[in-house]
Amino acid sequence: MKRIFTKGTPLGFQLFVVLTLAIFLIVYDVKSRAFSIVRYYLDTIISPLYYISNSPRVTFDSLAEMSKTRLEISAENMDLKYELKSQQSELLQLAYLKKENNRLRDLLGSPLQHDEFKKVAQVLLADTDPYLYQIVLNKGTKDEVFVGQPVLDEKGIVGQIYKTAYSTSRAILVCDYQHAVPVQILRNDMRMVAVGNGCNNDLLLDFLPNNVDIQVGDVLVTSGLDGRFPEGYPVATVSSVKLDIHGSTPIISATPTADLKRLRYLLLLWNDKNKSANAKETQEVLNNE
Repeated sequence: MKRIFTKGTPLGFQLFVVLTLAIFLIVYDVKSRAFSIVRYYLDTIISPLYYISNSPRVTFDSLAEMSKTRLEISAENMDLKYELKSQQSELLQLAYLKKENNRLRDLLGSPLQHDEFKKVAQVLLADTDPYLYQIVLNKGTKDEVFVGQPVLDEKGIVGQIYKTAYSTSRAILVCDYQHAVPVQILRNDMRMVAVGNGCNNDLLLDFLPNNVDIQVGDVLVTSGLDGRFPEGYPVATVSSVKLDIHGSTPIISATPTADLKRLRYLLLLWNDKNKSANAKETQEVLNNE
């Protein structure tokens, strides 16, 4: 096989050619997304490695569960039964409130909110890169997971799906520098955008007027304006309100409600609209293949 470079080719020229080719491929991929399918299949191929790396923790958890005494299991079972009954009573009230809310929306001519479907996903891997805040989940396109899908835990919004493979997917967290979500203040419905600032720091709030009515302790929930995150899910709590001395603009930060450093089991959200759209898109991909 003929080599690209001979022994007499200067190292500087070889480095220049390789860097030029790499930059060309990066720009070409960004512009045309030509390698998106290649990355999808590569992620699918390495997906078993995620399960293998996660197997020691699963085994340890299973052994810990098996080692519980009968009294501990009985006490835990009673606590779960009590919690279930409490949740069921709240659901009865919620059903009434939901019906009443739909009736009021109908009177006001406002569109009804779509019912949401939820599926539990397990975290297989968390990125250790200090500049990337992403996690790998054990659900993929075979489970109808799609890019942009909301991810949350029992406390609030965790992030959204960033990349998918057949049996796994990668989610970007709300604290990532690339992530932003439209929110509104629960107290007065004022809207803004919460932007990631690294998981060691609080979220930053953008697009705020100088006279914004916001206080420490205000709860921020999703506004639903982006069409991805359903309205009303908790995102963060305002932790600091300051004024920029030079620009006289407010500098406001908020602490995410989700415990982003201890993620294990998460929820993926669908509604009627994006579930049907995702099914249609998946069918089109299969037809093209």
